[in-house]
Amino acid sequence: MDFDYPSLVLSDPGGKVFDHPYLRLAGRSGDRLVLPRPSELVPLPKGSQLFTLPGRTPIGWDGKKTAFISSEKVKLGNREMDSTALAAFLPPGYIRTLLPATQRKPKAPTLPLWAYSSVGWKDGQFWVTGLFIDSNPHWNPKYFQNEQLLKKNVKIFLGRNPQNRLFQQLSRCALEYRCFAAKNVFFRRWECPLPTSPACNAECIGCISLQPSECCPASQERIGFVPRRRRS
Repeated sequence: MDFDYPSLVLSDPGGKVFDHPYLRLAGRSGDRLVLPRPSELVPLPKGSQLFTLPGRTPIGWDGKKTAFISSEKVKLGNREMDSTALAAFLPPGYIRTLLPATQRKPKAPTLPLWAYSSVGWKDGQFWVTGLFIDSNPHWNPKYFQNEQLLKKNVKIFLGRNPQNRLFQQLSRCALEYRCFAAKNVFFRRWECPLPTSPACNAECIGCISLQPSECCPASQERIGFVPRRRRS
């Protein structure tokens, strides 16, 4: 292995993040554990989020053993601790290329359906497996960080339209689900969404708003009504 891969990162039971003393970042593609290509490793983009993956043991690459090794416990100095896998969620404009390399523990909780990406640590910063595919500046996270102004605008919108169920739905999308497009509604700019249907016949695998019974929790709830145009 000529390329200097980032170190595997993990968290302790309290959610603190550490880099592994010798295991390197690995990823998963389908059911295969792989080393990422150097070209798909990018510094953690601004606006990303880090998630712990409860019930998942992190797996890294051991260069000396030339094998993928699970790290159920890790020793840092004189302290040995249980370790939990970590993932990154990338901002708009990026596409993840590899899932985190993990081993599922018995009775592990089912995770929400998010685009989890493998993440490591190198040269004083986090690195992730992803590609930058959309340079549209309107999706830059810096335009969506003013939470105080967002909450103020949502309050104004709902105050002026107290019976408008569509604004109520979009306010939840903006404040609870952190949807950039929904935030645009209350900032009165650019691309804005218009949820129109509580049903869908696409049957997408991994739908974020509806899953079969006993499958896994949907990360968002669908709109519960069909909006109608107000007649003047």
